Amino acid sequence: MQTSNINRGGIHIDLEHGTADTAAFNDKTASYPIPNDAPDKIRTLNDLTLSHISLSDFPVVQAWRNQLFDPEWIPEVCDELPRLLTEFLRKPKNDALPPITQRSQALKHIFSHKTPFVKKSDLLPGQTTTSFVGPVVHMDMSGYCIWPELDTIATRSQNPFKIKPEVARRFNEEIFPFWLERRTVQEVARYSDYDTADYANDQRDTVDGGMADDQRSIDPPLKKRAGETPKCQELFERVAFYLTDKATAVSHTAPDFGRVLNYGMDALIAQLRQDIANGSTTGMTVDQKEFAEAVIAVYEGAKIYAEHLAEAAGHAGNNELARICRRVPAKPAKTLAEALTAVWICYHLLLQENTNFGLSPGRLDQTLNDFYLNDWQQQPDDEARAAYTKHAVELMCHFFLRCSDHVPLSPETAEVLFAGSGSNQALTVGGTRYVNGKTVDAVNDMTYIILKATEMLSIRDPNVHARYHKDVHHRAPDGTPLGPGEISPYLKRICQVNLITRATPALHGDVPVIHSMANYYARHDHVTMEEALADAHDYASIGCIEQNSDHKHYGHTGSTLLVLPAVLELAMFGGKHRSDGIGRNDPNLFYGKTEYTSSPLNEMDSMQQFIDSFRFQLDEMARHCVQFNNYLGRTLAKVRPSPLLSGLFDGPTNIPDGHGAKFRDLSSGGAKYNSSGVAIIGLADVIDSFCVIDALVFGGKMTADELVAALNANFDPKRLPANKQTGFLKTLIELIKVQYPNDRQNKTRITIKPERLQECMDLIRVAPKYGAGVDKTPGGIFNNAMAVKYTHLLTRMIQDVFFKYRTHRGGRYLTGYWSMTNHAGFGMLCKATPNGRLDNASFASGITPCPGIVKANGEPVMLLDHMLSVASVNPDTVQNGYTYNLSLTPRGKEYFNEDTDLFATYMKTFMDQDGVLVQLCVTSIEDFIAADKAATAASQTGAGEAEQKALAPYKDLMIRVAGYSAYYVTLSPQMRQEIIDRANFGMESGIEQHETAGV
Repeated sequence: MQTSNINRGGIHIDLEHGTADTAAFNDKTASYPIPNDAPDKIRTLNDLTLSHISLSDFPVVQAWRNQLFDPEWIPEVCDELPRLLTEFLRKPKNDALPPITQRSQALKHIFSHKTPFVKKSDLLPGQTTTSFVGPVVHMDMSGYCIWPELDTIATRSQNPFKIKPEVARRFNEEIFPFWLERRTVQEVARYSDYDTADYANDQRDTVDGGMADDQRSIDPPLKKRAGETPKCQELFERVAFYLTDKATAVSHTAPDFGRVLNYGMDALIAQLRQDIANGSTTGMTVDQKEFAEAVIAVYEGAKIYAEHLAEAAGHAGNNELARICRRVPAKPAKTLAEALTAVWICYHLLLQENTNFGLSPGRLDQTLNDFYLNDWQQQPDDEARAAYTKHAVELMCHFFLRCSDHVPLSPETAEVLFAGSGSNQALTVGGTRYVNGKTVDAVNDMTYIILKATEMLSIRDPNVHARYHKDVHHRAPDGTPLGPGEISPYLKRICQVNLITRATPALHGDVPVIHSMANYYARHDHVTMEEALADAHDYASIGCIEQNSDHKHYGHTGSTLLVLPAVLELAMFGGKHRSDGIGRNDPNLFYGKTEYTSSPLNEMDSMQQFIDSFRFQLDEMARHCVQFNNYLGRTLAKVRPSPLLSGLFDGPTNIPDGHGAKFRDLSSGGAKYNSSGVAIIGLADVIDSFCVIDALVFGGKMTADELVAALNANFDPKRLPANKQTGFLKTLIELIKVQYPNDRQNKTRITIKPERLQECMDLIRVAPKYGAGVDKTPGGIFNNAMAVKYTHLLTRMIQDVFFKYRTHRGGRYLTGYWSMTNHAGFGMLCKATPNGRLDNASFASGITPCPGIVKANGEPVMLLDHMLSVASVNPDTVQNGYTYNLSLTPRGKEYFNEDTDLFATYMKTFMDQDGVLVQLCVTSIEDFIAADKAATAASQTGAGEAEQKALAPYKDLMIRVAGYSAYYVTLSPQMRQEIIDRANFGMESGIEQHETAGV
């Protein structure tokens, strides 16, 4: 083969001599054909797996993928974006502009001066940063966080970043000093006056508008003077109770790329100018006109960037990309290549506007399929058509790899909570649509082309999700339902890809998700149920796993992360927290006074009292969460609007010949639907703790004091001594604890005798547990009615408590259960919990049951127990989505077909029971243990070539964490252990593998 070199952002890739060994990888992508039995629906594919296409067919793609895992090319910090932004703001005339005008002109400046990377072999133009892979640095959000690490960021043990000396110098001497004089959003909020009363007459809340005033949503009162830090912000800064990403990200959503593909930016600009011209008759306000002009400015900036890309393509000899960039995104796309180019240009420009975290391509198969079919039909013969399908796969591979050219900017401290996370760019395929009052199949040719790219590349971004409808997709070509034991080709293909990639795609249940989202949309003023159903059918996965109507619903789905076990602690200790002390003279958490705000557990007479106490403390915590999110969000809307994202969304602006636009930025409530998402951390630990308190404390088997004594003793100090952490992690925990007002947790300890402690531990082990099944037979051996009861009670309570609160953009707070890796990070800051979880141990991830649970008779749970427990959760109580992390051990390549069928049967069972989402990890415990040992050795001081060689086979070992895919060896040591400890079921037996692996 002739050697050719491709320069990507200064990185040279040798196509013949790649640095990573791909032989094993290529071998594993050999899939088994699935005949297309519905050519009227899937029009261009005979084999749904496209098994004749392999990675080796695309040498550029293969070399590019190799480079992603080459240790020489770790992500490199680029200063282009902060340098251009700083350059613009240094000019006094620009610094004096109104926020929306300043923001749009700054973005136009950035787009117009962004380096246009195009190489001769590129199928898509441009890069997110100037690095082959690089973090995106937003100085007005969280870019400042790496200033203390400029000298160490390249050598830190966890996910290091390269940085050139001249780049570090510019940051240290020019960029960071300038931003010392400017405040980030969080600090702008702190140093501003704020009064909720100023928003009392805000008309943005359009949910349940016809209800009586006393049933309308609540905006928790908060009044503060500039420089004051309200309690809600103090709690946030203590880390252990809740976090919000409002200060660091606006991007948890799916933009409307379709309006650019169908109309082009020239037509969108013309419509905006017409709207401005008509403003005097339509009542457009000055603010609305300013917003419309801001969107025009960023569109113009995008067009200038495309022109520069065309020039760069011409200089590189890439005449086809030069032609395409002269057309899109200014004009409508006509071909698949033009459509995907326009999507990519818009997408990586959006990443210059907002943090690259959770911005999602949406239902890309629906966006692109017509372009692909039109191209395919224009091919002259069957041979040309087959070649074009192959080219479409290659185009999608280039898009996937482009999406992998950026990673989140993370300081070392953030690696504890978010280690190994990519940019969480959720790409959704399959599912259904709502046409003329009916639910119809939306799986198309591009669905399978995207799945093929997913299979071949096996990379963490984009974060691929597949939608499945338990009725629509379980049908034969003639429309008749398949038999109970039959599996649809579509579901079989999803499972094949999961077995090959080991961790993707995640699988969503259309029936429960559409039902729950339509219920929310229909509660909006002037939205009929038919319209709500149509929008709900068009949901896309956002960021990790959250579901919103594609480009219509701005849910800022990751606005808040709430630590539910912290609420459990407040309920147990009367509103006091062990970090502050729980004695009678110690302060309560929310008011700093010595009074209990509810009765402590040892003074209660019934489980109902405890439930009431928990509800009270949850409402207190929720109120503070909402206060902080609203006051931070309202500040962000004033100082940091998002005109490009707003211009690519349904609601803020009109499409040509459209009407009804709000001419309001997304951050101010411009979207058709608005909400804020609350991710609840530690649900399973709290459900199981409720069961322990009910069954054992109020069941008369142990006293409240004995339970507290067991917690104080960490159940068994010999198993996991407190404060085991060392090095950086120990330092981080100590730094966080320094922020606590005091630490009296050891002053009033209740003791317990060792033999009684063991008895209590034995009782806790066999108490009812979430995940141990849904059998509610009175007196039955496997009766798990209590766990089912508290699963439903808690999820409904949490939904109701948050839903009553109004967001700063209008809409409501919607709850879900997904945790990325922060269930491990938050767990490090929490003492032992009643379910038997030890000090500083991880919480259960997402909505997944806790590891190590057993049935009432001590037997291990089986796979169906696990699955049905999760599927029993009411979808109306998880409108922000959930992650169910299911780990399975397959039997090996020789059983690939058999395991695919078993896998698909399990998935069908979960979907048939209205499971909302399941994400898979198809790797054995032994493989994880081996990879963990290799990663540990390679990260030690003095590690060299031998350790890197031992690590190489595991570099691309992908794992579903808790909402996204990550490469296992990039996770923190604590998170890697949490993955090993998770329940892992045999594919054939359904038995929990820890029982047989001796782990």
